[in-house]
Amino acid sequence: MTADKISTRQKIIAAAKNLFSTHGYSQATIDDIITAAGITKGAFYYYFKSKETICTGIIDDVKNEYQDIFDSLPKEFNPLEKLKAAIRQIIELNSSGQWVNCKLILHISSQAHILQSPIKQKLDSFWKWYIEQYLQLIIQCRDLNLIGKRFSAEQQVEFIVSVLIGSTWTRAVFDNGIDLEFVDYFIERL
Repeated sequence: MTADKISTRQKIIAAAKNLFSTHGYSQATIDDIITAAGITKGAFYYYFKSKETICTGIIDDVKNEYQDIFDSLPKEFNPLEKLKAAIRQIIELNSSGQWVNCKLILHISSQAHILQSPIKQKLDSFWKWYIEQYLQLIIQCRDLNLIGKRFSAEQQVEFIVSVLIGSTWTRAVFDNGIDLEFVDYFIERL
């Protein structure tokens, strides 16, 4: 692919990500994406056969970006340090305003009941994978007695995901982020 083709494809993806994260999947149209990307209808269809196709591709891209976060955690960190570092990085990226992945996934997920099957399947796969990342770290923390065992590992993961979802909506609604020291404090007391 030439630089122009990559650039056009990336423009389309960036426009769709922004529209899906602010308006949701069902409210954003192909024409909205075309206008936001500053491209022609033919250029859109050259790269993507439908809005569904771009959405499933975006979910894959988002998963890869989250995977990069988990893969980049320092190997020398213990599981609790890795858990806190991953959460901190996700909250900081979300708070930057330049990373729409949290808001995007939440917005699309909130419309799951009206979405077509391939998108639902991608979302289900994403959430299972995402929760598994935290579950693995929680189990490692529990095995090393780095966190408590008062609650099940699944309940602890639900708490972490709820904190991340809450911080995303707090940022969107009130335009302020969550105090990372506050998050660290609660993670250490799981």
